Amino acid sequence: GQVGLCGIRGVHEGKLWLYVYGRVITGHVDPIEKKPVSHYRPGSKIFSIATTGCNWLCRYCFLPETLVATQRGHESIQSLFEEGQRTANPEVRLLGWNAALTHRNRWRTIGKAFEHLYAGRVLEVHVKGLPVLRCTPDHRLFIQSSRGLEEVRADQLGPNDFVAIPRSAMTMQQPLLEHVTASSGDTGNLAILASDSLEIAQESAEYFLVPIEEISEETYIGPVYNIEVEEDHSYTANLLAVSNCQNADISQRRKVEGIEVEPQDVVRMTLEQGCQGLAYTYNQPTIFIEFARDIGMRARKAGLINIFVSNGYDTPETVAEMPKFLDCVTVDFKGSGETNFVRKYINIPNAEPIFQTLLDTRDTKKIHIEITDLIVPQVGDDLGAARKLSKWVYDNLGPDTPIHFLRFHPDYKMMEFPWTPVETLEKHCAVAKEEGLKYVYIGNVSGHPLENTYCPGCGAVAIKRYGFDITGWYLDKDNKCKKCGYKLAIFGRLERTAKENRFYSVLYHR
Repeated sequence: GQVGLCGIRGVHEGKLWLYVYGRVITGHVDPIEKKPVSHYRPGSKIFSIATTGCNWLCRYCFLPETLVATQRGHESIQSLFEEGQRTANPEVRLLGWNAALTHRNRWRTIGKAFEHLYAGRVLEVHVKGLPVLRCTPDHRLFIQSSRGLEEVRADQLGPNDFVAIPRSAMTMQQPLLEHVTASSGDTGNLAILASDSLEIAQESAEYFLVPIEEISEETYIGPVYNIEVEEDHSYTANLLAVSNCQNADISQRRKVEGIEVEPQDVVRMTLEQGCQGLAYTYNQPTIFIEFARDIGMRARKAGLINIFVSNGYDTPETVAEMPKFLDCVTVDFKGSGETNFVRKYINIPNAEPIFQTLLDTRDTKKIHIEITDLIVPQVGDDLGAARKLSKWVYDNLGPDTPIHFLRFHPDYKMMEFPWTPVETLEKHCAVAKEEGLKYVYIGNVSGHPLENTYCPGCGAVAIKRYGFDITGWYLDKDNKCKKCGYKLAIFGRLERTAKENRFYSVLYHR
C-alpha cells in the first residue's frame, strides 16, 4: 500500500503500479515556442498533456517522532496518522475524534493526518530545554517580530529568533518530559521542562517566547507527517506553535485524478486539433514514462512528434526509453542548477543527475535538446553559476544548443520574491554569449529583442518573435540567412500553423 515520492506510483498486491496510467489532468493546444522550443519545427501547433504528480517536492512536514499536544496528551505525529481511518488515498487518513492545541491556546479538531515519503534536507531547530524539532525547510513556525506574532519558514529562522510556546502547552496534565523519557529511555530528559533549563525571554497572556539556540541540517530519507487542524490551522509540535498542513499541496496535488483516456485516444485528439505533435508537460513527464511511451510510439506511427518538458531528474532506465518515441526535450534548470539553490528550494542534493541525463540524451543522437534556466531574483540569479552552466552546455552539448533564461514571477510557495529584473536576464544572456553559445534567449518578457533569433554569421534578425508568435521569417528554404547565407541550426521549416490560433483548452479535469 505504500506510495512513492511522486505520489502516483504505489505497491499493490506485491507489484509496482503506475496509478495515473490512462488519466490525463489537462489537454491544451500550445505554440511549440511556449515549451519553450525555438529551433525545432518552428510554428508548430502542439497538444500538451499532463498527469498529476511530480518527483520534486517541497513539503511542510515533520519527522515521525514529533510530539503533538492533543487533548489526550503529547502524542507522536506518526501515531496520529496510524490511528486514522483509511481513505482511498493511502497517504491521507481521517481523524475527527481528537483535538490539537493551536497557536491560539484552544483545542480544535484534527480533521486529517498525512504521511508521505521524503528525501532531502531536514532542519533541526534547537531550543534550550526542549527536544529538537526536526522538519522540512518549508514548514512554518510562529515567531515574535516587530509586527507581532507571525509565521516564518524554518529555513528563514536563525539563532535568537523568538519562537512561541502557547501557555496552555506548559500546563497540560501529561508533561512532555514523561513522553520523551518513555520513548527515548534517556533519564537525562527528566529535567526537560525544569524552570532552570527552559530559557523564557518574554511572556504574554497567551505565549512564552523562547530563543532559538541553533539551526542545524541533515539529509533524511523516510516518512514525514502532517495534520490538518480545523479553524485555526495550527498546532503545537514539541511545545512550539507551528502552522497547519498545507492541504492543497499535500492532498490535492498528489491525488490521482484525471480524465480517463487510452493512448490511442490522446493521439486521435492530437490529430483532430490539427497539431503536429504532443508535449508532455506541466508536471515531470518521466514519472509516467510508461504511459508517455505508449502514447508516443502510437503518435510517431501517426506522423506526430513528441516533446518532453522536463526537469531532467531522471534515471538511466528512463532515458533508455526515450529514443523509442521522443524527438525533442527542453530541460529546465532553476537557479542555474547552483547547489545551494536546488537544495533549499527544490529539495534535491545537487543537479548532477540532470547533467547526466543530458549526456545520456545527447548520446542517443536522436533527440533535439534545448535548455531553460529559471532565474529567481535574490536567491537564484548568480552570474557565476550561469557562466558555469553555459560553459558546460558549450563543452558537452555544443555551441548550437539554444538556452533560454526565463523570468521568474511570484507564485505558489515563493510569493516573497519579486519578478526577475529584465536587466538581470540580459546579464545572464551576455554571460552565455561570452561562453560561446550562439542562440541565447530571454523568456517571459514579451517584446524583448532577445526573443528573436539572430544570425550568428552577420547578426541580422533571422526569426522575429513577439511572445510565442513568429512575426518575421528571414531564412531561405534551407534555413540559411537571407542576408549572409549562414545556415542556422534549426530543424524544419516554418510550419503552416504558425499563423493559426495555437492557444486553447481541449480537456480540463475539474
